Amino acid sequence: MEQQPLFILKPQLSVAIIPTILFGILISIFVSIYAVPTVVYTMGIGSAVFAGILIFVVIIGLTVFFRLMNLRARRYLFFKNKAEFYEGFLNIIQHTVSYQKVTDCVLTKSVWDRMFGTGTIRLVTAGHESRGRYSVGGGIAIQFVENPNQVYKELQKLLGMHQ
Repeated sequence: MEQQPLFILKPQLSVAIIPTILFGILISIFVSIYAVPTVVYTMGIGSAVFAGILIFVVIIGLTVFFRLMNLRARRYLFFKNKAEFYEGFLNIIQHTVSYQKVTDCVLTKSVWDRMFGTGTIRLVTAGHESRGRYSVGGGIAIQFVENPNQVYKELQKLLGMHQ
């Protein structure tokens, strides 16, 4: 008989997708800077403008589409004795962590996270180290979580780490 999760977390999509859009815009600009002069030289200015816009739309569209699909599939399930992490749109990845192997629970809130009320909580597993705010190695990184302070406290209780 399969256990029912105690709770399920998903990333805040609107906050998580904005950096992808900005990254897509930067990449599109750089690609357009190199591609458009070649088009101007061979086909004229009108074609160059069209090519620049097309490159911009295609790169941003593909980048945002794949990131959004990956984020929509991402979920974190918390059971009595373990946590399961699922992600992937084309390739599905499942990662299971037993609470017995969790050695540290780390909450990180970047400037970006603080602006939007999100954060990243990392469950660090045995055999990996935690250096200050950052964890090196394995475990589960729960990214773009809403109400990170509350979720962090709940996870600490579940892991038996609360004070």
